[in-house]
Amino acid sequence: MVSELDLQIFDYDAFVRELDSGKPPIPLFKEAIKHAQSIMHEHFRATLDANTLVQARALFMDQLLQAAWTLYFPHDANNIALLAVGGYGRGELHPHSDIDILLLSEDESAFSEHSDAMQGFITFMWDIKLDVGHGVRTIADCQNEAEKDLTIVTNLMETRTLAGPDSLRTTMTALTGPKHIWPVGEFFLAKWQEQMERHDKHHDTDNNLEPNLKKSQGGLRDIHTVVWVLQRHFGNKELENLFSHGILTDFEYSMLLRCREFLWQLRYALHMVTGREEDQLLFDYQKEIADILGFEDQDDKLAVEAMMHQYYRYALALSELNDLLMLLFKELLIDSQLPEEIEVVNQHFQKRNGYLEIRDAKLFEDYPNAILEVFYHMAADTNLKGVRANTIRSIRDHRHDIDEAFRSDPDNIRTFMAIIRCKHNVGRELDRMLRYGVLGAYIPEFGAIIGHMEYDLFHSYTIDQHSLRAILFMRQLRHGKAKELFPLASKVIHSIPKKEILYLAALLHDVGKALPGDHEVTGAEIAEQFCIKHGLSQKDTDLVVWLVANHLVFSQNSQRIDFADPDALHHFATQMLDRRHLEHLFVFSTADIYSTNKKLWTGWRAEQMRHLFRETQRVLRRGLDTPIDKDAWVQETQQEVIERLAEYGYNEQDVHTMWNDPGDEYFLRENVDTLVWHALALFKHGDSDKPLVLIGETSDLAFEGATQIFIYMKDQPHLFAAMTAALDQLHLNIQDARIITSANNNALDTYVVLDENGDSITDPLRLEKIQSTLEEALSNPESFPNLIQRRTSRQLKQFEFEPTAFISNDPYSKRTLLEVIAPDRPGLLARMGKLFMDYNLSLETAKIMTEVERIDDIFYITDANGDPISDPEFCMELQQAVVNALSDQLELQASL
Repeated sequence: MVSELDLQIFDYDAFVRELDSGKPPIPLFKEAIKHAQSIMHEHFRATLDANTLVQARALFMDQLLQAAWTLYFPHDANNIALLAVGGYGRGELHPHSDIDILLLSEDESAFSEHSDAMQGFITFMWDIKLDVGHGVRTIADCQNEAEKDLTIVTNLMETRTLAGPDSLRTTMTALTGPKHIWPVGEFFLAKWQEQMERHDKHHDTDNNLEPNLKKSQGGLRDIHTVVWVLQRHFGNKELENLFSHGILTDFEYSMLLRCREFLWQLRYALHMVTGREEDQLLFDYQKEIADILGFEDQDDKLAVEAMMHQYYRYALALSELNDLLMLLFKELLIDSQLPEEIEVVNQHFQKRNGYLEIRDAKLFEDYPNAILEVFYHMAADTNLKGVRANTIRSIRDHRHDIDEAFRSDPDNIRTFMAIIRCKHNVGRELDRMLRYGVLGAYIPEFGAIIGHMEYDLFHSYTIDQHSLRAILFMRQLRHGKAKELFPLASKVIHSIPKKEILYLAALLHDVGKALPGDHEVTGAEIAEQFCIKHGLSQKDTDLVVWLVANHLVFSQNSQRIDFADPDALHHFATQMLDRRHLEHLFVFSTADIYSTNKKLWTGWRAEQMRHLFRETQRVLRRGLDTPIDKDAWVQETQQEVIERLAEYGYNEQDVHTMWNDPGDEYFLRENVDTLVWHALALFKHGDSDKPLVLIGETSDLAFEGATQIFIYMKDQPHLFAAMTAALDQLHLNIQDARIITSANNNALDTYVVLDENGDSITDPLRLEKIQSTLEEALSNPESFPNLIQRRTSRQLKQFEFEPTAFISNDPYSKRTLLEVIAPDRPGLLARMGKLFMDYNLSLETAKIMTEVERIDDIFYITDANGDPISDPEFCMELQQAVVNALSDQLELQASL
């Protein structure tokens, strides 16, 4: 029945009259498409009723194609039919969904007879700018192709006749049906395998916060898969049949419809915003879609975060329903054909064909504590394949019984800790507990973070998924590929006797993000209460609490700490307290970083983490009461280098003459291998006035995984500006800069760089290009600092905030500390170099930290006389100049 809205979208009778009046068809069709889209978009903005519109657009397209068909095919053409296929065949069309059609005939002769009409019809589709995907097949072709291809048989199940005899479609449907090809059981198993592969592909990606509305787990394709199996078995594709056949309860059916409704709203808005078929909810569109759907910023949450939170909640609910339905289908279509093998586990549970199930349908009603026992058995028994559908449904129906009394019951506490301490499948079963709504109910503070995303590029996953991934990663450190990629963490975790301490810390470390205040502090308070309640010793409780409170300390210091500063290392070691705390935090921090965003784990960061761990170990072994003597360190390092250089024929006096007093900092910062590398090049360089540029991966463990560039030349005021501009032109990202000037005014500067992908540079041709470019730049530094403009990536453009700068003086180093926080943009560091040049400032050291979309850099600077900046007015002027310069850079990048 045609509704009033359908008539507003497209009045078919009026359109046909205009068409019959002799008006040119192409403008008429184009105007109809434009008008229909305008009405539908207007209706969506006013009502958000995607359910009505996806069907209304399919009806509109039916009528439009039928009208076009009459322009080319005779009314009595009874040997060829026009079919809607796929999603269009289901009668579902979003604004820019694929319009898939099939020209079907009984044999090839019909195609010969109607070849001109077919060509004219398809060409007309292109002329009216309708993106139609078309196929031309005989019935026999359909059967042959469908037999070989799961995708084709699936598409052919979803067909409707738009024009021509429906008998052709009926015959084709019968011949491609389960009685002839792809029997129901075989079809189901293939679709289940296809779904698992799709889930695996989209589950462990770098764009989980930019989900694919169709293909991600909990997406529309999960509903489609259920519909296809339903149709293959029952011959009917309507979701209502899941309810009418008793497969879903009323509640489950209603939830399935709500999930689809919200996903349809998102997808409709996404197509509307992008103006094309788009299924991935990219950051570029999330804010605008949140606005269309009526989400608003709140004090504690952005509108886009609220929208995505709702999406992840619905995706989780749909995943649970999909799990349930696929298991029900398996039991109905596969297991029912097999002999039953039942093995009693205990008084509550049994195994049925390898799947765990409750023995009494009223078990959880009478004894709710058994809910947790399900997951313990699944973790403890590696032979179990899964949980039976009736047990999943019963868990869902009774998870509301997990209240404070349940959580305080000693039996439940013991069961939960037994799960955490299990030798196998801890991560998998915690994830199952999450999907079935048990984990969030048992730990309400964890339940509060389920589905929460942080709108940035730093975090790749929702908070709850990140926490579970950290546990899974720590489990994998002991085996397989993770052991190969993380050798030190894999070694250290074996020295930790109680792995549950790490798992509990991972589970609880971000629960404070759902509450006001610093999440580390709030999370530590929650962790303390949880550990005490769960019977951990005071010693273990203190360690879990300490890990939660300090979970950011190791990773932040690995990027910040000056490894050449014994005082800084000693201070960090005091924070670590002892070897036990250090080892736990190192493993935890490795897991935390990698499960936050895999892109953060570069070779450079990995070695910074390892180096800090080793150096801190040395300090703790020596004892916190015996700090390093800097003078002894310098003398010992110099003597080792002199002994090494003696092997090359250089005596001690030769070496000291070559060094010409570069200052203690040079020997504190560089290790012996690097100093020997420098020295041999400097001896060869001699008194040449040309800049010396050394490039390579050194044996310095602190810089493994990155490329180190050493510069030696007469110091000049604008050296840093020239270097940063040149390195930016070469698309290199500076990770660390050490600026040293010797007593005779020679610069001995080291830059640690990565390429644009976060890797060290190994290509000989590229290394040669870098060296020649730097030599050219350093030959005349003042003329080189022209800012090279590179485009900002798509994702980075979505994350802008006002740059900030902070200036203070370090009383120990007698330098001025300038900290800059800003959105990461190409050329930003080069602009800082130019700013130092403009203000005649000298840079002594820079610590560069980029966390995906944000930079947090520290520069140690002095004035032209080598003194810290003491004039308050000048400090304020410089601070404002930095903010202005970086703001200008943001505006410039936005225009590129």
